[in-house]
Amino acid sequence: MNDEEKKGLEIIEEDTFDSEISDEELQQFYEDNQDAIDLIGGLDMFESLMSLDDDSFNELRPQFLQLFAETLREPESITEFRTLAIAQGYTKEAARADFETALEAINSIDFLSEPKKDFLKEIYTMVSNQLEETINTMNRVVRIPCELTEGTDIPTYAHDTDAGMDIYSPDEYTIAPGETVIIPTGIKAAIPEGYALLIQPRSGQSAKTKLRIANTPGLIDSGYRDEIGVIVENIEPPFKDIDYEFDSTGNIHIKSILHGESYTIAPGQRFAQMRLVQVPKAEFVQVESVGEIGEDRGGGFGSTGTIG
Repeated sequence: MNDEEKKGLEIIEEDTFDSEISDEELQQFYEDNQDAIDLIGGLDMFESLMSLDDDSFNELRPQFLQLFAETLREPESITEFRTLAIAQGYTKEAARADFETALEAINSIDFLSEPKKDFLKEIYTMVSNQLEETINTMNRVVRIPCELTEGTDIPTYAHDTDAGMDIYSPDEYTIAPGETVIIPTGIKAAIPEGYALLIQPRSGQSAKTKLRIANTPGLIDSGYRDEIGVIVENIEPPFKDIDYEFDSTGNIHIKSILHGESYTIAPGQRFAQMRLVQVPKAEFVQVESVGEIGEDRGGGFGSTGTIG
């Protein structure tokens, strides 16, 4: 949340409005709904929001819901939902049961007005949707028919929580300095429509060697049926250093040449990763002005300091 967005929430002050909520009711509600209230911003924020009169509350409500939705989409929030789902062994059925229980609890609160009850229902709905989406992503397995040439290892996940599958080299390949080669994986795949495979480097290999995946990430479309190849480049220069001297007549004499290093990928070695991604279709719709849609962050091409 940036400073400008925070300004909209600064109108909430604990001593501005008289709360109709007793301390006992508030504490009991917090204990019953601690996780959700903490996502909203904690007990102080909840008490301040619920203490507003309905007119002031309704003015603030859309802005707060927008900020809350943005918070749920942040990587840190998604990680927290994943951690929660794993720790509690959550299923979709359990998440939905908890959601229904929360709605019943909200409807039974007699110290909140209908707009504030609706607000809490919207909050719980967003939280429940995010939790279910996390569970779906964790439990989803997409089966991909594939052909393997003899001696090829099928790609595997090193750990259950990994996003990328390791690709194993079916043979030995030596890549000279400055050379780019296409290493066949021995795999042909029938990727389901709506999905694609991305080929990307392994971080350990990139850190320890000069081998790079040239077109990172390589894109394998669902309609591709030929053998998948990985474009691997050795970015070592062919000549790293040349030591020379001139004789008395001005002719150059090379004393030594330091060549770049070749790298060998052994049979069965993990040399790249493969990641399955969903691919929604984009459809451009011409409008008069995109500046009137959403918010313009400002800045021209390259304003973030990067080019590419």
